[in-house]
Amino acid sequence: MSVVETTSGKVRGAIRGGIATWRGIPYAHAARFGAPEPVTPWHGERDATQFGPVAMQSRDARAMLVSGVTDKTVMSEDCLALNIYAPAADARRRPVMVWIHGGAFIMGAGSQPLYNGTAFARDHDIVVVTLNYRLGLLGFLYLGDLLGAGYAAGNYALQDQIAALRWVRDNIERFGGDPANVTVMGESAGAISIATLLGMPAARGLYHRAILQSGASGLSPPLRADATALAADVLVELKTDVRALFELSAEQLIDAQEHVSRTKGLASFAPYVDEVTVPRLPLESVAAGDAAGVPILLGSNRDEWRLFDVFFGDAVTQPLIGVLRDKLGPETARFHAAYRDARADRSDHDAWIDLIGDVAFRIPMIKLAEAQAAHAPVWMYRFDYTTPAFGGRLGAAHALELPFVWNTVDQPATQMLLGGDAAAAAPLARSIHDAWARFIRGGDPNGGALDWPRYERTQRTTLILDRTPHTVDDPGGSLRALWQ
Repeated sequence: MSVVETTSGKVRGAIRGGIATWRGIPYAHAARFGAPEPVTPWHGERDATQFGPVAMQSRDARAMLVSGVTDKTVMSEDCLALNIYAPAADARRRPVMVWIHGGAFIMGAGSQPLYNGTAFARDHDIVVVTLNYRLGLLGFLYLGDLLGAGYAAGNYALQDQIAALRWVRDNIERFGGDPANVTVMGESAGAISIATLLGMPAARGLYHRAILQSGASGLSPPLRADATALAADVLVELKTDVRALFELSAEQLIDAQEHVSRTKGLASFAPYVDEVTVPRLPLESVAAGDAAGVPILLGSNRDEWRLFDVFFGDAVTQPLIGVLRDKLGPETARFHAAYRDARADRSDHDAWIDLIGDVAFRIPMIKLAEAQAAHAPVWMYRFDYTTPAFGGRLGAAHALELPFVWNTVDQPATQMLLGGDAAAAAPLARSIHDAWARFIRGGDPNGGALDWPRYERTQRTTLILDRTPHTVDDPGGSLRALWQ
């Protein structure tokens, strides 16, 4: 048992596997369609041995298969809690990693088994923090143009993440962490969050390094007008006026979110430029030096979109092909032909899968790396490890790198992704996990046998993470050049 005094009161954790853990510590209170509010302090010791409720989200069977949420998972609007894994609650001031989970901004939680921080804490003397934030409609519905200046600050989910980082700044030293040595790390929606945080004034100074896995601000992220149009669509779906949004149940709002997402796309509810919390396009902010001095490690997976195509099929792939046709216009045939010709099998369908993966993940990551490389050290990777799961159809799919980063390839929760290939995956997992830990500890992933040059726009050196890691200059360069 380990009791720590926080700014809100005492929390009682537990020792698990030799690591001190605290679960479900509230860092803020979620006010519907508003900024997170301070936690009401408590008296006595608060039990912090169990995870708190996760953010409200769909219980669709396919979504649950990806997110890890089950029909028994407790959900709540008031979900703003975090979890800590630490070697000890002492005065050592260890490096801190704050994890922002993925899930297309509509699913997931910091308590998912994939995000067990024990290996980072035990093997690398790092304090790990995982957190929940509001998702979907409850995290991103913008009401500023419908209700006036009092609601001009949108992106509630990002405000939640900033509130968690402030909590870490004010409290983590009591858990053996160093508030002056914080790395923020995330995957997919978590990485897109971080790419946006890099340009948010309120987030400056709350972290000192960043790791982004398979996610950056899109090539054309939504603006305030887009967010307002989405809010209007929600009101039409609910057949109500804007004031009624505060009276409806959370379940009614999630139902409306699901209906709107079916027509607008999987990631309809996501960060947008509200001109207050996010004052301009995140990529513009980074290019202007708003995140100067923040080293970043980032990258994508070779076959990103295969995860969604395998699990959700045409329901998510075909609408995106339609979006791409609209955006590319007469250039569509040229782009698709280039991606088809780059494949050994010349598959039309898989060329679309590769194209979607690039426009959604790889190209935004490259744009971010280019923007930040002028202001801080940058390291780029591409994850190429092919899993035998699902008959090999997943390839090196989105999210497959997660058990490698966390060094949990031998855990039951990861076996579906790896197809029972844990022994073969273990050496690469150790290499990736150790490199990430070195970056968290000191801002440079190099060490031991790893030779990973910085990413520069001239060479574009990228570490290929496969059974035998190696570097390549500008992998997939001819396709990258299409997006210039």
